[in-house]
Amino acid sequence: MDKQGFHTITAIAFTSQNLMPNSDMLSLYEAVTEISQQMLQAARQKDWDGYGKLEILCQGYIHQIPVHGEQAPLTPEALERKIACLKTILSNDKEIMDLMQPWMLRLSDIMSGQSFKK
Repeated sequence: MDKQGFHTITAIAFTSQNLMPNSDMLSLYEAVTEISQQMLQAARQKDWDGYGKLEILCQGYIHQIPVHGEQAPLTPEALERKIACLKTILSNDKEIMDLMQPWMLRLSDIMSGQSFKK
């Protein structure tokens, strides 16, 4: 996976000038959290086609999440929900990266021609 893969979670973009209601914004975070769970399951099963489709779906949701300052202030409860979502997403992302590492190393070997030397 390239640097723009699942790490786009941290590169949230939003183009509207209107404030998004917190309930809508939190629904987006929860949707991304659920998709990241599905991505983790796909990675555990080595279903890279399914993973790729889920990654595209996830990016669609991420680009709907407003950046800081384009949303109404969060209540303490809403902030707690948002933080819980982000922690889960980051945890899933780390496990996905750990699962992909052997595959990425093998791909690197193939690309450099080292697989033929072994």
